[in-house]
Amino acid sequence: MDKDLSKNLDFFREKNDLDEVIKILLNKKKDNPKNLDLIFQLAGAYRSLGNFDAALLNYDEILSYDETYTAAYRMIGTIINHKKNGKYLEKIEKIKEKNNLSLDKKIDLYFSLGKAYEDLGEKEKSAHHYIFANKAKKEITKYNFKIHKEHFEQIYEIFNKIDFKNKKISISNNKNVIFFCGLPRTGSTLFENILASHKEVYSGGELPYLNRLVKKYFAENAKLSENKIFNHLNNKNTDFVDDYFKNLLGHNFLEKNITDKQLDNFRWIGIIKLFFPNSKIILCKRNYKANAVSIYKNNFSSGFYNWTNDPEDILNYIKYYNKFISFWKKTFPNELFEVEYEVLVNQRDLIIKEMLNFCELDWDPNCLLFYKNKSPIKTASAFQARQPIYDSSVRTDDILFNNIFLDQDFNNI
Repeated sequence: MDKDLSKNLDFFREKNDLDEVIKILLNKKKDNPKNLDLIFQLAGAYRSLGNFDAALLNYDEILSYDETYTAAYRMIGTIINHKKNGKYLEKIEKIKEKNNLSLDKKIDLYFSLGKAYEDLGEKEKSAHHYIFANKAKKEITKYNFKIHKEHFEQIYEIFNKIDFKNKKISISNNKNVIFFCGLPRTGSTLFENILASHKEVYSGGELPYLNRLVKKYFAENAKLSENKIFNHLNNKNTDFVDDYFKNLLGHNFLEKNITDKQLDNFRWIGIIKLFFPNSKIILCKRNYKANAVSIYKNNFSSGFYNWTNDPEDILNYIKYYNKFISFWKKTFPNELFEVEYEVLVNQRDLIIKEMLNFCELDWDPNCLLFYKNKSPIKTASAFQARQPIYDSSVRTDDILFNNIFLDQDFNNI
């Protein structure tokens, strides 16, 4: 795809203006109606907005031109149940046998087959396909957990030396930020969708600004700099915070509160508490076994998530996440609100009220109708987060877990 077009689309996606993204893509499609990458982007925009019928029509259009455009099958699997819609599985199995497919395409197909056979209740077969897909992807990325280990240890060491009690900067702003932090696939999209259904809350989604600005203001030689953090604090320098809120202006929202659901901001909770002392931080939690399986079943596009393709890497990442969260809870007692997915499912009204109270928001019955929220959802949970809560989602799939994580010890996380 043309670089200028991609840059333009990324700009509007970042601002959550998917209507403009669709408008641009439809205009481009008039000139090039068989550009499959354009159609794929269009389908993705419809999917994020909850227009799943339009998304499926566009994915089908792609496959009518090229049955080996395998990413379409993978995305179709995120919005259909193959047990209810059996038109795709036979095609995927047939295409899998082609000899000229790239490894990337095979990865898409095997993730698709994992989801299809899971829908059909054939869990052993499903696990086999997920395992193949993840091993193949790790073969491509050559990922080594040492990258994350060194990163986590370095920033943990810095935060462990900071006295947070008397270092906070007072910031005056008419907008409040609600940060959602956690592991992927913990129900965070659901939690955000519930809160963003409130009349005083705007759904920001996975905002890249905090991580981008931490690198800009507080990094040196690609590592977090203790000196730069203290220089800002000691000089009461608000450039970092001002820059963050300047980025938020591009969203043109009227609500008093905005959510920031960039989950790996759990690394920066110390910085959030220092520079955004009036913000709220919600931690997203789920049963670790169910969480690990869900992570493994998804093909994440960002290189930051290359740790998700290996059971041992997943377990190690969860351990480091817990190390950080234990530290933050000790450092900021009663200042973090942890939402457990399983508890929310079983005690929906109570937990929603507690979450609203923590965020200092009045009761809004729209929060119970979160599945009607039209805010864009750009994550893998775009379909699930627009459905009413169902208790079957809290069960750990023991067959998948035992096949995938057989050699990993989850008892001492």
